[in-house]
This record gives sequence, C-alpha cells and structure tokens, in this order.
Amino acid sequence: MSVANPEIQTSKASLTYWELVKRRFLRNRYGIFGTIIVLTVVIIGILAPFFSPYTPIRTDKDRQYFPPQSIHFFDEEGSFHIRPFVYGLGEEMDPVTYEFTFAPDPEQQFPIQFFVEGESWDFLGLEFKTRLFGVSEADGQYLYLFGTDNLGRDVYSRMLIGTRVTLLMAFLVVAIAALIGVIVGVCSGYFAGTFDLVTQRFVEFMGAFPDLPLYLALLALLPRRADAVLVFIMFAGILVLLRWAQFSREIRGMVISIRGLDYVRAAEAVGASRPRILFRHIVPNTTSQIVVWVTYQLPDVILLESFLSFLGVGVQPPMVSWGSMLNQILDFQSFNAAPWMMAPVGGIILTVLAFNAMGDGLRDAVDPYSDK
Repeated sequence: MSVANPEIQTSKASLTYWELVKRRFLRNRYGIFGTIIVLTVVIIGILAPFFSPYTPIRTDKDRQYFPPQSIHFFDEEGSFHIRPFVYGLGEEMDPVTYEFTFAPDPEQQFPIQFFVEGESWDFLGLEFKTRLFGVSEADGQYLYLFGTDNLGRDVYSRMLIGTRVTLLMAFLVVAIAALIGVIVGVCSGYFAGTFDLVTQRFVEFMGAFPDLPLYLALLALLPRRADAVLVFIMFAGILVLLRWAQFSREIRGMVISIRGLDYVRAAEAVGASRPRILFRHIVPNTTSQIVVWVTYQLPDVILLESFLSFLGVGVQPPMVSWGSMLNQILDFQSFNAAPWMMAPVGGIILTVLAFNAMGDGLRDAVDPYSDK
C-alpha cells in the first residue's frame, strides 16, 4: 500500500485581503521607515511632558533669547564624563556694536540627571512628577537644548508640547471629516435618486468656496478672548467644514461601482436588509480608500494648522502648537535675534515627510495593480 505524499495533501491556507496588504506593505522599506517616524512622533506627542524638562509656560526672565546649549561628554581638559553635561553660558556685551554675545563658561558644568522630579503633569487622569531628564534647579542650574524665546521659555519643551497639540488637531479634524465623508458618500451612492441629487448639489456648493479665503473669513469670527480650548474646538470645526465634501464624492464613486457587483445583487436577491448590505458588503470595501485618504490628509492638515497659527488666527495662548511658536518670529528682527526659534520647522518637515512616506506605502499595498 503506497503512502501519499504529505506535501501534496497539505495545502496552504489562502491569505485574506488585509494579510496581503500587510505583506506588501512590509516589503516597502520607504513606507516602513515613514511609519516608524510617525509612531515615534506620536509617542513623543502623547508623553510630551515626560520628555520635556520644563512646562511650556515656565519663564526665565534672566535668560530671554538664550541660545541653545550643547551636550558634552568631554570637558575642556579632555577628561571623559559618563554623565553628560552642559556648560553655563556667560553673557558679554560688545563695546562697539552694543550687541550681547554668549560663550560657554567652563567653570559652570551642569550635569544632566535622568528620571528627575519636576513640575507635575497629568496623563489619563493620573498625576506624575517624574521627567526623563533635567538639571538641579536648586543650585541655579538650567538646561535649554533649543534655547529660549522672548519670554525666557524653553523652546525644546514648548516644541514637544506643541507636537501634542498639532497632532491632536490633525487627528481630530481628519477623523471627523472622514466620518462625515463616509456617511454622506455611502448613503448618496447607495440610495441614489433624489437623495443623491440633493446631496451632491450641497457637496458641490461646499466645494465651490475657495479654501484659504473662507478659512480666514471664518477664523476672523472666532472670539479671541474666549477660552483657548473653546477656540481650539471651533478652529477644528472650521477645518472639518471643507474637508469632508471632496472625500464624500470619492466614496460615492466607489459605492456606485460596488453596488452593481454580483455579491451585492445576490445579497439583495436573498432579502438581506439595507443595513446589512451597507455594513457587511459595501462599507468594508471602501476601507482601503479611507486609509489612504487619511494618511494623505494628516500632513495636509498639519501644514494648514501650522500656517494659520503662524498668521495668528489659529491656536491661541496658553495652548502652544508648532505654528503658534513660529508666530513669535514674524518680523526679521526677532528671527535675527533668535534663529533657533525656527526649530518647529524641522518637526513639521520631518512629520509631513513621514506621513507622506507611510501614505505612499499604504497606497502601493492596497493597490492590486501595483508591481511593488
């Protein structure tokens, strides 16, 4: 009696669509690299108070426009120190130009301590006082890795807190816009008829306005003396206002094509209810489009929020975002006095490029005709 070949009897289970997407995405090094950066930025934004040595509103009146301090492991004599340190900066005035210059003072060595106790901060309703690093403020030491602004506030700490606010704005706007766009697009494409006609005329009306002038006009109506959180919410609502319309048209086109497929007609023929057809057969097949749209809209919203806040019509104090930080160097004199206050530009560029890289990877992964 012959024994059957086990290799013939064993068959590999077919992969699902999302398993294929995952496999294709993991082969895209550019997309993986972008995703790693995005996750890093998100983690930094969530735990920003832990990574920052100071609070964003702490001021040092004695050190306004203070330049960045460099981290050292070797002192002036060439001796190696296991614990990193920074030098204090001495201030001198040029007798000719009357300009103040800063130079490292070798006699002032401020060792950097890790997991230090600082000002309290909240996370998920819990209060913490531990921060990743800092210096002993009791001895008059200070640590400004990115320098200070015109009020003596630490630019590094404000930039990290600004990461949280900017990302929160982007995720909030894109999530709400995607939800509205999916609901309107799916209903318009599936029910068709008069509902589709009226809905699409309204969508066209929303898309007829020029974006930037309308944004500025609506933002001009925001109450400047209102609570910063209320202004933040209203600002997000204005950004959502013109974000969902174009996306709903894209979803509508997909739904119209999906509605005529055989498995949808078969479900209708056996008497499946409309909610089951929508949530079981149609909406899941638009997920790939939703994922790609979200990844491309997030950097766009980050740029838009930064631009509007830079003009002073976005996020208001005491909240801080990347754009509102750049608002402090609107004039050339401020930029010349403290060019290190351009640090948020690096965060914006890095985050936008990372989101674009991740979006390109996801687009290629969900595209069945891509050769990557």
